[in-house]
Amino acid sequence: SGSSDPYCVVKVDSEVIARTTTVWKSLNTFWGEEITLRLPRGFHSVAIYVLDEDAAGTRVSAGVGGTSPAVASAPSLSPHRQDDVIGQVLLSHQQISAEPRGVGSWLSLAPVKPDREVQGEIHLELRVPERGHPRVLRRHLIEAR
Repeated sequence: SGSSDPYCVVKVDSEVIARTTTVWKSLNTFWGEEITLRLPRGFHSVAIYVLDEDAAGTRVSAGVGGTSPAVASAPSLSPHRQDDVIGQVLLSHQQISAEPRGVGSWLSLAPVKPDREVQGEIHLELRVPERGHPRVLRRHLIEAR
């Protein structure tokens, strides 16, 4: 059809902690959603998966901040639907810690499966609140292209 119905799932290590809304029929998606992550002590990574929602599949709502049957651990992020994983951005604990003031940039999507090719980027802003706990991270999922 020449377009996607993208949404993002945010995971800390193996736990799904957030899901964006789906933007229907878009190749240049704008989410503009801010998510506050409470990072557990000793976490290893934060991953953002971009998926293409299958409108013909079974719909199960997944609210931000909660885990839903619609979203499970990678690579099977949506076992109750036939949603395609477009790509992922994986940030290690070391990468996040290296930028104590945060970062705002376009990050290239990487394939979830090594035999797949992926194109696209997501624009993220990451920051630790000025007076916040060092394990709280605010992530602003801005847009994709």
